Amino acid sequence: MKIIVGKESGFCFGVKRAVDGVKEDVKNLDKLYCLGEIVHNEGVVSELENMGVKFIESLDEIEDESNVAIRAHGVDEKTYKLAESKNLKVRDYTCPKVAQIHLKIKEKANDGYTIILIGKKTHPETIGSMGYAKDVYVIETIDEIESLPNFSKVFSIVQTTFSMSKYLEIEKTLKEKYPNIECLNTICASTKNRQEECSKIAKEADFMIIVGGKNSSNTKKLYEVACANCENCIIIQDENDKKIEECKNYDIIGIMSGASTPIETVQKIVGNINSLCEV
Repeated sequence: MKIIVGKESGFCFGVKRAVDGVKEDVKNLDKLYCLGEIVHNEGVVSELENMGVKFIESLDEIEDESNVAIRAHGVDEKTYKLAESKNLKVRDYTCPKVAQIHLKIKEKANDGYTIILIGKKTHPETIGSMGYAKDVYVIETIDEIESLPNFSKVFSIVQTTFSMSKYLEIEKTLKEKYPNIECLNTICASTKNRQEECSKIAKEADFMIIVGGKNSSNTKKLYEVACANCENCIIIQDENDKKIEECKNYDIIGIMSGASTPIETVQKIVGNINSLCEV
């Protein structure tokens, strides 16, 4: 059996920065809250909870002057203002790529542009980014473009973990509807590289394993890429998933992880596969 592990597997830069930062903070502070899941990975969240991090859904849940971490997905502008009004000590771990999107949306809105944000409507990154302009139109599919009004000045930007292939299709259709549109592709290089490497590995593999949290948007995109290039694919959260045993029937196993999956989890999965082969 041959096992091919994607070189892009493991934490991306933004996730590593957030997780490492919160781990260091919780060691040095009496109490640390985190607004929402630091990343979409149950194992990582559980580890941080065991270290003492308290996860909350709203700043209203905590006392004034508390320590609070902002997760990698970022938050809207109102959240920062609320934190300031409560004198909270903010540890901001918004991914720098996401923070750039916030600045760009605000800048273009101030210049009179209508903003079209391409991304999953329910994703925390998208929800946060929407909060930097008054009128932001969020779209996920090409079909939604037809119902958009006509705009004189329009600017589009995209969620960092969106599917590259879907984005390119949407961008093409937007340019047909709005010939003067200004489009900025802000899909993270890590997302792009993972999707490209996943496609390459899936074409060679007999069986693909995608590893990531069940709420992870970028992990789901990788699974879609894998399924488009390999007939036999599974998506799992960690090394404890019994579906791993299915790989015994195949010769070439491909593995790719989402950006919020620790490389240690991937290594444990490889170890489990090797153990299965020894039986």
